[in-house]
Amino acid sequence: MVRLLVIGLFLVLFQTSLSAQDPTVGKFCLTYKVQPIVEAYIDSLQSYLRWEFQKDSVELDSTTEEYIEHFSSMVTRKSKCVYFHPDSVLIQEIVDDRATNTYLILPEENAVVYRLNQDIKKEPYFLEEDSNSGNFEYSVREDRSDTKLIEGFPCYRMEITEIFHPADESAPNEKKYVVYVTDAIPVNGNFVLGINMSQIIGCPLEVQEPLNTKVRISYQASGLTFSIPGSIFQAF
Repeated sequence: MVRLLVIGLFLVLFQTSLSAQDPTVGKFCLTYKVQPIVEAYIDSLQSYLRWEFQKDSVELDSTTEEYIEHFSSMVTRKSKCVYFHPDSVLIQEIVDDRATNTYLILPEENAVVYRLNQDIKKEPYFLEEDSNSGNFEYSVREDRSDTKLIEGFPCYRMEITEIFHPADESAPNEKKYVVYVTDAIPVNGNFVLGINMSQIIGCPLEVQEPLNTKVRISYQASGLTFSIPGSIFQAF
């Protein structure tokens, strides 16, 4: 009983400490949570790829083995770090401890800025419907009775369904996300998820995104801090 009281007191003090800081500036990383169903899927994918490659060669060379290993397990090594500031959000995607993609979002300008071949590119973040390529349709369902405490912040469940309708009228592509968001951190969850939905949603501290129609991969926030290096945005 004493131990439970001590743990409860620690959580209250921890949450109070976080809440007392400025929540408009900070950083957190969404990192992969180990899930047996995903590990099993990756193992089966590796086995399948090896079987396919061995149809044409009796023995796989080291390059092919490395390719199979990288391709089939890359998704589980991915993380996304979010640096946020009142007028900008910097997203850094990391695979295998190496930054693979970095882009800056300017909400007031509805703009995303990124580097391409050493050049700086600036484009609209939320795109208008394009009759030539197709359009996205979104539906959102909130469940505030399903809650979690993540990094000291109360979060509630939100289900987002994304349907892409191709311009050629082929079958729509559907994705279903389950996220746990907090309203205490003023970052539009669209920027973290990278979706083209105009509705503002809370900041997601846990994301379950579809790997395929049967398996979802879960990422949870870690290392949340309400301070960032002063040069992080200028360096971009």
